[in-house]
Amino acid sequence: MNRQQPSRLLTTSARVYPSALPHLYQASNKSSKGLKWLPPLVGILAVGYGITTFREIQMEKRVAAMEQAELERRRRANMLADAYGDRGSLEELERAVRAYEAQQRQ
Repeated sequence: MNRQQPSRLLTTSARVYPSALPHLYQASNKSSKGLKWLPPLVGILAVGYGITTFREIQMEKRVAAMEQAELERRRRANMLADAYGDRGSLEELERAVRAYEAQQRQ
């Protein structure tokens, strides 16, 4: 087996100019610099929007619960005023005492 040794090693004949490579790298990087911050920025905005929406919903629920409690308190106060009167006159006071005594007997 006679193997011939190659007369030339496998090489390229084109020269690479290192001074041009940094310019090529920077040119491609300039357009993607702003895009590099886009996904984290969108993520931060989405989280902020989610937190704000959650807080608004919780506030609305809290206000609705407070309004409901106030309506219930007023309803009970009106029931007591109806049952016992507002004590503005003697007749209403006597009616209130009768209602109170009737409740105490039961």
